Amino acid sequence: MSLVGMKLRERMDKEFVIFIFGGTGDLAKRKLFPVLESMYKGGKLRGLKGVYALGRSVGKLRDYVSNLDRDFAGFFHPFEFDVTDKDSYERLGREVSRFPKEELIFYLALPPQLFETTIVHTGSLLRRFSNPRKIVIEKPFGFDLESARKLNFQLRRYFTEREIYRIDHFLGKVAIQNILSVRFSNYIFEGIWNKNFIDCIQISALEEIGLEGRAGYYDRVGALRDMVQNHLLQILSFLAMEPPAIMEAERVRDEKVKVLSSIRKFSRDEIDRYAVRGRYRGYIQELGRDSNTETYAAVKLFIDNFRWEGVPFYLRTGKRLKKKVTQVVVLFKEVPGNFGRLLGCVPRQNKLVFDIAPSNDVKLFFEMAPPEGFLACPVEREMELDLSPDGLPEAYETLIEDILEGNQTLFIREDESELAWEIIQPILDAWKEDTNVPEYEPGSWGPEEAEVFIGKDGRGWVLV
Repeated sequence: MSLVGMKLRERMDKEFVIFIFGGTGDLAKRKLFPVLESMYKGGKLRGLKGVYALGRSVGKLRDYVSNLDRDFAGFFHPFEFDVTDKDSYERLGREVSRFPKEELIFYLALPPQLFETTIVHTGSLLRRFSNPRKIVIEKPFGFDLESARKLNFQLRRYFTEREIYRIDHFLGKVAIQNILSVRFSNYIFEGIWNKNFIDCIQISALEEIGLEGRAGYYDRVGALRDMVQNHLLQILSFLAMEPPAIMEAERVRDEKVKVLSSIRKFSRDEIDRYAVRGRYRGYIQELGRDSNTETYAAVKLFIDNFRWEGVPFYLRTGKRLKKKVTQVVVLFKEVPGNFGRLLGCVPRQNKLVFDIAPSNDVKLFFEMAPPEGFLACPVEREMELDLSPDGLPEAYETLIEDILEGNQTLFIREDESELAWEIIQPILDAWKEDTNVPEYEPGSWGPEEAEVFIGKDGRGWVLV
């Protein structure tokens, strides 16, 4: 269960069936099936009646099934299926009819261009049945604002919002959930969590790898869509939201929506002030064709409300960079200049750091007197809390357990999904028309333009 302050409760022993569209794909085999097997062995799937792996080439799953836990394998059913073929849905309907009362969970682990047709056909199929049902949609939820609205329209035709789970696996990570715990459970932080004490907040998701066999998908998406529109804006909303009156799903999501609604809008001719992009050298050769796609994106956002007025939030992501790291750095304001002059130096800014990957911890950096005494220039000290004890659930396990419980706290609501697209749509539109994409060297920290971008504010990128 997610660690966002919810009361633990016993799951009802309801019976359910999981249908995974894209059941022969990488996500299903690498993440979903291992997590479900682990949950089953841990006694967390007591009401499970079946896991159906729907895909075109289920014969490829034979070896996979042979390596499953023997008991779990009895519930695992490869099912030949084509999401664009009406006959496949007829056969699926006959299979669904075997479960007259069980809850039906449909998980779309598919390429996003197949979401709409799958939603329409599955929704039409379900009109024959009265079972409780849920639908889970992976990211990216649409390619732009218009397509996201279209997907939401189709979902509303067949499902209620309580039945829809737009999933972002980043929100299953314990370090991200602990943003709320650190803020709202520790008054020493909540009291200074505002424009009076915080200089800026930086959210970085950097990767060493390149396309890794995902060229066709990635070139249609790019860094801004792939990471900023979903993962990084979700982290921002946790960092910036107000404490909800009640720690329940809808109230938490209300507060996230308020944050996204308060992000400053900018016009097309202001894009260079708020966003910068780049592409690693060799991308075109690796792709095998010309492209306007960015592999690095950085944006600066302002939240125009009472708490955050004037505080910049810097979000950046990229591929083929110097280091793999996903990290949030909350940078507090400098001490008054007159104190620094007394010491003959400027003490470093205090930092609160949430390490999300590859480590999983929270760090606090503060200044202390050196051995030679308090009148000398202070030195930086670090306090660290490791968030990776043995037995900590994998992100997808947390989210799947929440789906079974009906807990939507860590899932994205309809209005939230569209607001996130509204924020980045002007950038997408401007970049689509501009073919000048700056290049950067693989193994660097990104394009020089990104250093200039943040340097104009008198700041630099921070990683610890």
